[in-house]
Amino acid sequence: MKSGTNNDDSSRAQKALADFVNRNLKAPPWENRRVVIYGAGGFGKDLAKALVKSKINVLGFLDQKGSGQSICHDLRAHSLLSDVIGKWLREDPLVVIGVFNSAVPLREIAVTLANLGFSDVITPMEAYPYLSDDLGWRFWMGRPQDYARINDVVERASGLWADFESQQIFWRTLIFRLGFDLEVLRPPESVVHQYADPQLPRWREPLRLVDGGAYNGDTVQTLSEHGCKFAAIYAFEPDSENFNSLKANAASMRETQISLWPCGVGASTCKLRFSEGESTSSKLSESGSSVIPVVALDDVLHGQPVNLIKLDIEGAELDALQGAHGLIEKYRPGLAVCLYHYPDHLWTIPSWVADLKLDYRLYCRTYAHNTFETVLYAIPN
Repeated sequence: MKSGTNNDDSSRAQKALADFVNRNLKAPPWENRRVVIYGAGGFGKDLAKALVKSKINVLGFLDQKGSGQSICHDLRAHSLLSDVIGKWLREDPLVVIGVFNSAVPLREIAVTLANLGFSDVITPMEAYPYLSDDLGWRFWMGRPQDYARINDVVERASGLWADFESQQIFWRTLIFRLGFDLEVLRPPESVVHQYADPQLPRWREPLRLVDGGAYNGDTVQTLSEHGCKFAAIYAFEPDSENFNSLKANAASMRETQISLWPCGVGASTCKLRFSEGESTSSKLSESGSSVIPVVALDDVLHGQPVNLIKLDIEGAELDALQGAHGLIEKYRPGLAVCLYHYPDHLWTIPSWVADLKLDYRLYCRTYAHNTFETVLYAIPN
């Protein structure tokens, strides 16, 4: 991690923001180049398809599990020990990192590629603006238009945090995403502390928890392992497979009032299309194969004195907060809200909470690599 004050980070982030917004998308980095893609998984394959569609000469894939197997468009995946690497190096290719997840830090991949002799490597964030139409939504990755004319908004959001570390995470997240600096991020906090971080003030107990995006009950389990006591749990999970696991795990908590809801959470009560069967990544989607009920928390929990709302709902977090506006104003519950599903959530969600003027302290922590699992904690004074 590079050293520096938050003033240094602020300046670097603002410069990265300006450079990103002013990128020339008419001159992609692979123009008149041969390309190698590192990573033959889902994102790597989608990158290859988008590049081939643009008539770019893709040589093939490098992959830890490569064995010469065909991946797509007759392109093959080769191991990091393959003799083909020497041949490719003689063609001076551009390498595009085709790994985009929370498990592997991009910094380690870049070091691996440098050790193999590849001198020109770009990140998924650098490639995305040129291929966004084909790649579609990819969590927090953005395009220049997503960051246009937001300087003042971002500057204001940077001043909302209650501690130095939160402000540093905010600025360095932007430097990583927009400036492509793979050294700037500190190692993430242990995921075992997500939603119950010992560095932060403890939630008010006993918990009357709203668990939005309950999955299989893992958040309740984490809070229990940190010694939290529960008075009531209201768990919302629209994916049918996840809900069945949630129901089975909830059966063991006989001493707690538990209410399970097989539905999503949003700004209003309605029905929306949903893409399910994707484990933790199931989400609302216009192309989804099923239709699910979505509820506003104000509608279904009216009068329930909740004191903690957790939301990890694949990008619908701000909608859900708006649908819980009445509960939040009346009971001032703690909030634990994921910020990594869309680029603007990093600043719009903290700003929305601050604009309530309900005397919250705002903190930010990250629990996975590459700025995934970044969480806003709003703790009432």
